[in-house]
Amino acid sequence: MTKLERPDAPLIAALERARIHPLWDRYQRITPMAPHAKDEPMHWRWREIEPFAERAAKEVGIEDVERRALILANPAFGGATVTTQNLIGAFTVLEPGDRAVPHRHTAAAIRFATRAEGAVTIVNGRRCEMHEGDLVLTPPMCWHGHINQGSRRTVWFDAANMPAICSLDASFFEPGRRDDARFWEVGTEGSAEYRFPWQDAVRGLAPAADGSLTYRYSKDGGSVMPTLDLFLKRITQTREARSTCSAVCLVVSGEGRSKIGGQTFEWSQHDVFTVPHWTWASHQGAGDLFIVTDRAIYERLELLREEFR
Repeated sequence: MTKLERPDAPLIAALERARIHPLWDRYQRITPMAPHAKDEPMHWRWREIEPFAERAAKEVGIEDVERRALILANPAFGGATVTTQNLIGAFTVLEPGDRAVPHRHTAAAIRFATRAEGAVTIVNGRRCEMHEGDLVLTPPMCWHGHINQGSRRTVWFDAANMPAICSLDASFFEPGRRDDARFWEVGTEGSAEYRFPWQDAVRGLAPAADGSLTYRYSKDGGSVMPTLDLFLKRITQTREARSTCSAVCLVVSGEGRSKIGGQTFEWSQHDVFTVPHWTWASHQGAGDLFIVTDRAIYERLELLREEFR
């Protein structure tokens, strides 16, 4: 029976003209049986990103832009600047002496030092040095800016939940002043509040349900920020797992492979790949993965579901 042959077809048509939709006609569209990710998993190789980082450093003056950052864009989202459903991942490049102008925003963001020796992030008047493997937080509406005080180009990995915030139409952004010399004149270390040293994360690795050694970056036992949950995983062989949250994964060190959905990615240091929500994924190799997730959102809304097999 086609839609036009249905006995309730005139009623449905009349309801639609009145801007009313009948539940019985479309309940499976309103309440799907299970999550279905719009995006396929993606993999960006550092060897392909690095030449663009070099060009950006040479061709884009830091005084002309808000940030000299290369954002990893997933084509599943129709040209939107999105890495996976609720997250973006990027690499920021600073030349010696460069200062990235202060600003603040509603989105929660992080910096993970890859080749960042000499770089400093200042968060709400606190100085956070960025040594290899260090994590620096920039919580919502905290003023933050970056400076390269070293003699070499610095690069680090950024992630933020701007897509999630924008989908809620809850984004606020405040630019700072480029001529605000006082912003940079700070001597207070921000380690305890905003910075997680690499050595502390490694010491905290412990067996996890998926078979990896895992460290959860945490404050008071919960996620490190209300809308971002971050993990370090030391990989040998993991069980397949899936979750209602999505993830952006940075290869900190080593080599290996990940099977995500129907795809297999061979990865090496500083590569980035995604795990879309409710997609089976497993990892094997010898390496460390830094993983950014939107898990905290789902946990707080009691929408988190995780499975292993």
